[in-house]
Amino acid sequence: MSLLVPQTFWDRLSLLHDSLATGECWNDVDSIAVPIDPPSEDAAFTKSSAFFIHLFGLELHDSLAMLCKGALHVLATDEKCAMLKALQEEGQSAGLKFQLHRVCKDNHESTHAILAKLVKSQAGRKIGCLEKIQFQSTLALALNKAIQSAGAECIDVTSVLGMALSVKDGHALATFRKAAVVTHKILKHSFVRLLEDAFDQAKSITHEEIATHVDECCEHPSKVNIKSPQGHYESCYFPIVQSGGKYDIRPSASTNGETLSDDVIIISLGVRYNFHCANMARTFFVDPVESVRLNYSILLELRRECLAVMLAGRCVGSVAETANRFIRQRCPHLLKFLPKNFGFGLGLDFRESSLIMNAKNQRKFAQNMVFNLAIGFHDLELTDMQKADAQGSIRKLSKYSMLIADTVLIQSGDEPPDIVTKHSVEWKDVSYFINEKNDKDIMPPQGIFIL
Repeated sequence: MSLLVPQTFWDRLSLLHDSLATGECWNDVDSIAVPIDPPSEDAAFTKSSAFFIHLFGLELHDSLAMLCKGALHVLATDEKCAMLKALQEEGQSAGLKFQLHRVCKDNHESTHAILAKLVKSQAGRKIGCLEKIQFQSTLALALNKAIQSAGAECIDVTSVLGMALSVKDGHALATFRKAAVVTHKILKHSFVRLLEDAFDQAKSITHEEIATHVDECCEHPSKVNIKSPQGHYESCYFPIVQSGGKYDIRPSASTNGETLSDDVIIISLGVRYNFHCANMARTFFVDPVESVRLNYSILLELRRECLAVMLAGRCVGSVAETANRFIRQRCPHLLKFLPKNFGFGLGLDFRESSLIMNAKNQRKFAQNMVFNLAIGFHDLELTDMQKADAQGSIRKLSKYSMLIADTVLIQSGDEPPDIVTKHSVEWKDVSYFINEKNDKDIMPPQGIFIL
């Protein structure tokens, strides 16, 4: 990873500064102060990390940034300041300065003095902070002490910062698209091939073994001969593989160690490329009965309805409202299987908590926002009558779920959103018949892939 080019840095800094200057959406704070802790193996990705990556392209661990009226101040080590000097020298923005303050890890008194002076002279009376994060660094502790000494007020701006970073520029959108392409290719060339091999060879394999292989491919796409752009790759989360009647279509679901069952199989995976996240999920059906096909066709209709309202200027909550209205009018018996949330905003954070797509969210879609649209039914019932002519393992199911998730970019005006995870959702591409009846007069439905 490397620093952003100077022009991108200055463009992003100017937009953030101008947004802060308006005051209203930032809870009327005078400045924002964002520390970032030293690296650690168990550290979660935070809004602090997102802020630094957005501005600089790097996390710059164990540093602190303070955006005030007319200036961005960064406190960092000599090494980091020397690196950031290129941004200071090669770009500029009218009326906005970028000032570096060198700090020494072993000289706490000097660090406290620098911060005390900055807070007192530049930060104002109301300072925006990320209060939901428990920072542990020396700089963070020094910041808290300086704010208290100055008698200033610390106001949480976590959700506001998330919204400020939610509209992406061209550089970020290009990175999201690359993450989405790699995510789709890993699903196609890693998971689907593994799935088909297991069926074709009647090979026993566990959910965890499949997920581990997919996870390794997310980290190293070359493992499945994917030609991908150079950069840093990692999984957004450990891939989720489910089958055999035990399903959870929430983002918090996990993969268990049970053996893959050839019935209804859900896979969810996400790739983070240069810190930008893409996500997708697909459901695959093995020897499905007619009621399963009909419910999946309804799910595809529901997906189209939801995509149709993901337009700039519409409420984020309109997706959930549309989904509930469609199911209530079209097939009310399925309403109880519908989840409350239909996805969330994607960004440098995998899940932007301010942009959850539920009926309560009154925030607006805006051009160049990125979302994970997740449409599904949970624990649908499969009766004995519906399974009367079933073949294979699906006969053992009493309940099943289905999920389709994609990375979606919001376009301008009334232009429909762009689905950037391109893997097909059509029935012919997600259904398999491997236990056909031994009757020469029975032909498979057109387009169905038979192993």
